[in-house]
Amino acid sequence: MGGGAIGDFLVKNLQIQLHKQKTKIISLSKGIDFVGFRNFYNFKLLRKRNIKNIEYKIKKFSYGKIEQKKMVEIFQGWKAYAKWANSYKLRKKLEISI
Repeated sequence: MGGGAIGDFLVKNLQIQLHKQKTKIISLSKGIDFVGFRNFYNFKLLRKRNIKNIEYKIKKFSYGKIEQKKMVEIFQGWKAYAKWANSYKLRKKLEISI
């Protein structure tokens, strides 16, 4: 199975095994893409596609393709998601756009 001490611990204590082809060890400095965020050791960033998605919706709103009431709902939901990441400056910048 492999995995060294970690693999042994998982098998002995949790009765689970790591998948040989799907398991890899990576540096935390590269971050781990998990549950909508890019997770690093001391902080979290939003996924780039989620930022581009909200910017696209703001652009559609500025062209009148999304009503204000709907845009407020969309942005409030996005802000609730984004507040879990280190995104204060980004949230303020996008808030000014609306």
